[in-house]
Amino acid sequence: MTSRALLLKPFAQAIHAKAIALRTLDLTPQQRARFKESIGDDIRKATDLLTPAVSKAAHARATRLGINLCTQSWHGQPKFDPGRKVFHFEHCVTVAELRRLCMKQRSARDVLRVLSTKPRTVWVLKEEDRRLTAQGHKSNRPDPLAAYRKAGIALVLERTTFLRGKR
Repeated sequence: MTSRALLLKPFAQAIHAKAIALRTLDLTPQQRARFKESIGDDIRKATDLLTPAVSKAAHARATRLGINLCTQSWHGQPKFDPGRKVFHFEHCVTVAELRRLCMKQRSARDVLRVLSTKPRTVWVLKEEDRRLTAQGHKSNRPDPLAAYRKAGIALVLERTTFLRGKR
């Protein structure tokens, strides 16, 4: 098993267990909502381990500021972008879509396959994120790369690896 899979395996197991609970337990609407939120949280935390892609515009701005966005995560953003005013950290394939894909899997191994192949986080500029949102792509992106192209966002696609060391 790859190091990536080893890191993602506990998340996949937790997501799968929660998906089973959603399918099999008699839950109140509030309980169902908390399980779904928890799956989304697991997806966010798992994807925090990935090296993000960066838009060309965000890369240029970050380079001028002496920041390597490929080594940064959402949690460290306040250190280099106080108030989160310049950069936006997002999921190319939305968390809602990743949750939908994970919840329909029949085994933890299948969930792990989704987590190992689908997620990609991306640093964009706030104005680029506003363009995506204005075009109706805040959380609805059937074809994520087409949505980015339509919004005029070019990505510097780095090899997806795990963040290591200090951020």
